[in-house]
Amino acid sequence: MKKSQVAVSVIIILLILPIFAQFTTSAPMVESYGENVKIGFSMINGLNGATEFIDAGYQKAIEMGAQIEHRDYGWDHLNYTLTPIIEWQEFYLSKYPQINASLAINVIYSNTTTFAYPFNNFTFYSTPAEATVRFNDTAVVNTLRNLTIDIMEIIDLDYISYGSEINGIFESFFNYSSSIMTNTVMLDDYVDLCEQLYDFVKTNYSDTQVLSIFRYQAPFDLRNIEPIIGNFDNSCDIYGLSCRVFTDKYGGLAFLNESETLEKFSNFTSLTTKNFAITNIYTISDSRHGGSFAYQGEFVRYLFNVIENFENDLEFLCWYTIYDYPSGYLSLVYSPLLEPHSTAGLCTHSGDSKVAYYTWIEEMRAMGRLPNYLMPWKIGVGVLILVAISGFLVYAYVMEGIQFRKEQDKDKEEAPKEISFEEEIKKEPAKKKRRKPKTIEFTYEENNE
Repeated sequence: MKKSQVAVSVIIILLILPIFAQFTTSAPMVESYGENVKIGFSMINGLNGATEFIDAGYQKAIEMGAQIEHRDYGWDHLNYTLTPIIEWQEFYLSKYPQINASLAINVIYSNTTTFAYPFNNFTFYSTPAEATVRFNDTAVVNTLRNLTIDIMEIIDLDYISYGSEINGIFESFFNYSSSIMTNTVMLDDYVDLCEQLYDFVKTNYSDTQVLSIFRYQAPFDLRNIEPIIGNFDNSCDIYGLSCRVFTDKYGGLAFLNESETLEKFSNFTSLTTKNFAITNIYTISDSRHGGSFAYQGEFVRYLFNVIENFENDLEFLCWYTIYDYPSGYLSLVYSPLLEPHSTAGLCTHSGDSKVAYYTWIEEMRAMGRLPNYLMPWKIGVGVLILVAISGFLVYAYVMEGIQFRKEQDKDKEEAPKEISFEEEIKKEPAKKKRRKPKTIEFTYEENNE
């Protein structure tokens, strides 16, 4: 091979190597953050959206790096049957022990209560005398203690709470003009209930952390949380937030930017020195109700920025759900007003990935929570490129060699032959001797006639 050909080959290989390296190496490592923040989902559901008896949702959750699941159940429902808790443990948590379990037994759920029988005749009260059932009645406290024991025998909960969006029920006693509570009787009774249950959990299940969960939806929620949050300091380890921060004060869809999203949580953390957890958060992708796939993806990115900025204050964060609910399900089972929330998933009901899903995966990889699943693909492509180029070079070398031999043969054919006179003489056939022509003698004959 000619020296020029070797030089060209070396240059080509040197040019190839950076391209190959780009395909076969992962993205540069970034500084990890939020190592102690658990990330997961609220009510992981299956592929069909409306049921939890399908394992697909949990498999997807594990693929997405889920470490925790938060669930809300009414006290009345769980006191009637523990089937949801049994199924949660046997069908799912037993298969995926890496998922932490957080449960809210909702004595209060937002602006209503879910008292169990025989206390379901609970009504709002402004004085103890008005109450048919008080939050801190001994029978109420003991029933909840017994329920806690029954649940803990099934699931060793990592987190427990006895209400969700608890400020909702007390806002009717809050004067927004003066920013004070007009009546605290019912609030004080509920705080007493929570303190007794907190002591019970800490005495019997010391590894389980207790939450008090507030609703953080409309902008005015921060105002009604502020005067009551300090009352719960002795009744919980962590403050929880059930968030729908994508709505404005009129309940319409609000498109927050990154700094506004951070501000939402910095405003809350300024109210307490305790850590907080986000038990439920999302935004929708349904364009019919003002949402979009693009903004839902951006909002996921904003939440990971929240994790990074509040990593020392945030215990866990749960996105609402993985899959959208089937169209009409929320309207049929709950209320038509909830139908827009059916598109809160990171994937569609049929299982197609949304922009938000891809954003989630990218952010989890950036945190080091997920491996780079594209690495084998990159390596495969890189190898194919290298093999293809190597094959081309080999082909070029072979063809160059064939051409080189042809040129050599041609040169040999065209080279002048050396003449050997001796050989030429030997090769030249001997000349035949010419015979002398016979002399023809003419005899003159006279004409005798």
